[in-house]
Amino acid sequence: MTIKGETVTLLTPTIGYDENKDEIETWKETPINNVLFGRPSTTQIDEVMRLYSVEISYALGIPKTFEGSLRGCLIRRLRDGLVYRILGDPQPLPIENCPTPWNREAAAVIVDG
Repeated sequence: MTIKGETVTLLTPTIGYDENKDEIETWKETPINNVLFGRPSTTQIDEVMRLYSVEISYALGIPKTFEGSLRGCLIRRLRDGLVYRILGDPQPLPIENCPTPWNREAAAVIVDG
């Protein structure tokens, strides 16, 4: 059996300025093939303002073919159209230590509610 990931769209933020020198955030879209989505975990959000919210998180396997930064990025899963926020700045492991096509793990979260 061969493990195969799915294609996602990476949304990378870019900060620019308009004619009034106000900050404008735009998003560059880049497809990434063969991303693994691990089993999701859910957590009840325990805040007064989010009484009925749930946080859903996945551990993603990012393929060796992707070499950019994930800091501040979002991932759009094409299967369901949901957009997940990447936590932190996941770094790749040395390629020689990773016999599979994936060498970086990233945590991706979305809050529902």
